[in-house]
Amino acid sequence: MSHGKNTFLKALKLTALLLVSSFILSCATQSILPSADNTQSNPYADQALVALSQEDYLLAANLFTQAAELSQGSLRHQHLIASIHAYLQSAQTGSAKRLIDDLLQPSSGLSPEHTIQLAEILLNQGRPRYANQLLATLEGLPLNLQQRIEHHKLNSSAFLQAGNLVESVNERLKLDFLIIDSKDKLKNQVTVLETLSLLSQQALEFLRSSSNSNMIGWVELSMILKKQGILNPNSTDIKDWKVINPSHPANSELLSILANQARLNFKPAKRVGVFLPTEGPFASAAQSIKNGLISAAFELSSQWAMNIRFYDTSSATIEALYNQAINDNISAIIGPLDKANTLAMANLNQLDIPVISLNKGRDDYLQNYYEFSLSPEDDITQVLSLAWLKGHENALVFSPQSAYGDRLAQHFSQQWAQLGGNVLATQTYPLKEADYSTSIKQLLTIDQSIDRFKRLRHRLNLSMQFEDRRRHDADFLFLIAAPREGRLIKPQLRFHRATQLAVYSTPKIYAGELNTIANRDLDGVLFCDMPWLIEPTNTAKEKPTDTLQLWSTSRGSHRRLTALGYDAYQLIPHLARMRTQELARLMGKTGILSMKTNGHINRQLNCGQFKRGRINSLGLAPHIETAINLPNTPAITPSYSSPSSTSPL
Repeated sequence: MSHGKNTFLKALKLTALLLVSSFILSCATQSILPSADNTQSNPYADQALVALSQEDYLLAANLFTQAAELSQGSLRHQHLIASIHAYLQSAQTGSAKRLIDDLLQPSSGLSPEHTIQLAEILLNQGRPRYANQLLATLEGLPLNLQQRIEHHKLNSSAFLQAGNLVESVNERLKLDFLIIDSKDKLKNQVTVLETLSLLSQQALEFLRSSSNSNMIGWVELSMILKKQGILNPNSTDIKDWKVINPSHPANSELLSILANQARLNFKPAKRVGVFLPTEGPFASAAQSIKNGLISAAFELSSQWAMNIRFYDTSSATIEALYNQAINDNISAIIGPLDKANTLAMANLNQLDIPVISLNKGRDDYLQNYYEFSLSPEDDITQVLSLAWLKGHENALVFSPQSAYGDRLAQHFSQQWAQLGGNVLATQTYPLKEADYSTSIKQLLTIDQSIDRFKRLRHRLNLSMQFEDRRRHDADFLFLIAAPREGRLIKPQLRFHRATQLAVYSTPKIYAGELNTIANRDLDGVLFCDMPWLIEPTNTAKEKPTDTLQLWSTSRGSHRRLTALGYDAYQLIPHLARMRTQELARLMGKTGILSMKTNGHINRQLNCGQFKRGRINSLGLAPHIETAINLPNTPAITPSYSSPSSTSPL
């Protein structure tokens, strides 16, 4: 049972207990008869509990809805929230959304308790903006302490899910003044520093110059921790910070706890083995990965000694190379790269040392096995999350006529439907063409408009003026295209009167280099990509060995592969922490890195939009994978419980 399912079951069971208690108290001396009176029993609620116990969630949802129709006020809201949970368990997202929208009406009169419950549901549905708006209705109300705490936790989670790290931190700082329990306070403070650590140096500098003294203290401490890598509580920087901030909330046992935690969590490998080919179709990609890996090793050499050995996967079997690596006292492996060798590594089953494969090989859990790749399917998840956060529902899909295009179009359609969106039409276009008008007309149903005109003119036998019209039922177009095709398709969409139709695409639309003249034809297109390419000045560390300076001549996919190699190496000391601590994060050049329960590495990308041929950064991609019910994906933003004490330092 997935984490999301467990969350829903807990909520349903809690509702069930509340209903049973109410039923026993109010119906001890009364017969079970349908009634709108809240003091009497509700037969539909009783039947819903039975269906719930039998895991017949759809029946339970329908019965809870009927129970709500016979109830009023708070009890009605209670039944509706139970129905929403049950609908979500039965994958009836449309029915759940209708009930949610009903409760979101200003006239619904939700109590603070039910407002908080509904906000949590909205977060699970990937609707953080609506959660924030709903929670705003609690401002100024006389909430008890626990409700105020839950209010700020949910607000922080919603901002985090939407990629708004600064506002998420602000909510956590409000929490810091409310939390009484010392352990909970420490966990919250660690979360503050974790979130700040995900901001770029440029963002931290701006925040420091525009904040109050409390926030400035947190920002400066975060900057020190980012600089040190592994916290040294006795360093001059920390001592100076303590003198400047004598009464700051973080000037307590937090620093010693962080230092101890960093030492325990940082587990470098004494000797790293790299499995890459020197010959064959993947040799060029392997060289780019190697460039990034070596650059990372030089940059991190002050924290752990560089000791790397390369193994040629084009010269021997994976099993033979793995056994050789064990004999060579290798303590961690990066690679292999190609699909066949990745599957061979994953099928070894018993791995004595950590392996970070650079392709996808298996979905289930395997001890010491991790997968880290530039999966286009994962990229699509981030792009559609951005579209969903902006309120879009009805999509058109435009993809190339290829197995690759078909695969990604199908993946988008499945994920979009799981969020609750609609794919109105899918259209393919031929590759290596210059004119895509035919395919565009079919997608926008312009050809149908022309056919109708021809039939009408033939029927009336009159000379008539005509202006073709496109469909207007779509919110946005999801475009799967390389830079060449994208630069041709986007202007042709404008020509066919689709100027107001929002266009989203994958990282493939961006060649990875700033060509303002060529990229003007992509103006308006939104996409998500690794921060190294979206905000290069924010990810550079201004060191002679920085990857951007060493490999600045690499282009397109090779720049992305260089970043992949860099992050694969810097992941090694953090693998154990990221696997055991759900909320652990690491700032990488390919994105903010986290780990699924099966050992797959997630990358939270940055989003951008072409504007006058340049990339206008939109900040972090929303992180709403839990709403899509992806396999083995843990919850990203907890609601009521404090996160485990983790540190990316």
